[in-house]
Amino acid sequence: MRLITATLFAILAMSGSLAAVAQNQTDLPSRPDGREAATKDYSGLVTGLFAPITASLKLSREQEFQIIAIISGSEVTAEPLVQRFEEVDHELAAASFAESLDEAKIRELSEQEATMLSELISLKVFAKARIFQVLTPEQKALVAQQFRGKDHTEGNIGAISIY
Repeated sequence: MRLITATLFAILAMSGSLAAVAQNQTDLPSRPDGREAATKDYSGLVTGLFAPITASLKLSREQEFQIIAIISGSEVTAEPLVQRFEEVDHELAAASFAESLDEAKIRELSEQEATMLSELISLKVFAKARIFQVLTPEQKALVAQQFRGKDHTEGNIGAISIY
């Protein structure tokens, strides 16, 4: 469970403002929940998204900005869901170590987690589709050639990972 939570948080962690997007990197203040906001390398995010073909795509600055905006918007949308997922995950962990096993509660919490995970996956897929629409027909062809129907050991656009 902790691996799922850590992965989801890493994937969808809230970070940055529009000004930060323009600067590619930012230091963010503490968040209201007491956690430190992360520093995000947006240039590296776009590079990693299409690895190993990023250079071949020759993305314009406008395309990079649009992709970053899509990712940032998805992160903002997902943040409350990720926070709730973490809360339910903690409840589920506590329920599994309780003196008396409450099967109904464990089923209910598990169903809540499954629903949230499904929503997060949908957000990711919708973001990937919007990112794909930013590309030119030539770029789309390169991405399709690289990522469709292959084992995705590199890059993220076709894999179950960040986007």
